Amino acid sequence: MDTLIQQVLSGNVTVGDLRRVNRVYAQKQRWVAQYTGEYTNGRRTLEQYLEAFMYITPEPIYYRLPSA
Repeated sequence: MDTLIQQVLSGNVTVGDLRRVNRVYAQKQRWVAQYTGEYTNGRRTLEQYLEAFMYITPEPIYYRLPSA
């Protein structure tokens, strides 16, 4: 399965693909905002805050260097 970037570069990306990525990204943004608020309001320690971010990491982006 191609990454989204590969699909865009090859012209094989669909609106559904972009919507799915946007939906996942928006969810992760909400989690970051929630955890940041909990940390700044004292409901979460720095250790808990950083631990929560370990699970919000993005999917890896694979790419191919152009051949010379």
